[in-house]
Amino acid sequence: MLHEKIKELRKENNYTQQELAAKIEVTSQVVSNWERAYTFPDVNDIRNLASALYTTSDYLLGLSDSSVDQYSKIMQHMREMNLSPPLFLKYEELMKLETSNVQQLENYFQFLLQQQKQQQF
Repeated sequence: MLHEKIKELRKENNYTQQELAAKIEVTSQVVSNWERAYTFPDVNDIRNLASALYTTSDYLLGLSDSSVDQYSKIMQHMREMNLSPPLFLKYEELMKLETSNVQQLENYFQFLLQQQKQQQF
């Protein structure tokens, strides 16, 4: 149910009702009403909730079982690190690459992860 997903994701993201409300520009009373299923968010609120909770509208509406919007989480992490998104995360640019080049990107990324793991030990 939508109200349960809102509450669950809010808690997973460590937001109070007030913090979530501020992110999506509604009052905490509105968030409380959604979580208790007294009222329901409109289309714009659903979109804003999905963005603030790093999920998809489809998940909130019960059309998908995947609760995580990986792309949004990556982009948020990049912003928190004051980095611009890597070129390979830009769809238009990624589509220009040949399959072998995409595989090279994947291989290099795996290599970097392994290096970092070894440095931690």
